Amino acid sequence: MKHIVSHLLLSAGLMLPMLPSAYADISHAPPPAALQHCAKPVFYAKTANHKKEVEICIVSPSVSYSFGKTGDTHKEMSITIPSDHASYAYQSNQAISLQEFTVRNGDTRYLISAGTNGEGKPFASIDVYKGAPDSGKRLAEIELDPHTVVNNISHALSEEGIAESDSL
Repeated sequence: MKHIVSHLLLSAGLMLPMLPSAYADISHAPPPAALQHCAKPVFYAKTANHKKEVEICIVSPSVSYSFGKTGDTHKEMSITIPSDHASYAYQSNQAISLQEFTVRNGDTRYLISAGTNGEGKPFASIDVYKGAPDSGKRLAEIELDPHTVVNNISHALSEEGIAESDSL
């Protein structure tokens, strides 16, 4: 038995150097939510069924928005807009917390929302509108898994040329 254990340990020791460094030291591996595809993420989340993902990034002086199958490098929708075609807003009080980011592409608006509701439960969604959200037509509502959200919507976005909206 001692010989078998020694053999297994020796085999494992010989195989370890062949593993990529990302797997060699698991204690230093980044958490899954931090595995983003861009240097300056604004928002990332997977849909409720985890089949698709949305990602918004600062690509100075622009903003990129992509949506499509999780893990695919070529998304079904991938646009880059000038920073002045995006805006952010947030509100926080004792009952709720809400952050929003809007991407305007022509007459279509993608409104990404995340936060906590009055019961303290997290939520996240994408609403797609033709025209302004308050007067336009809602084209789609997509529920996101709030446990996959990476949310960097804050006043720091103004330093990237993103305007704060007063829509909340």
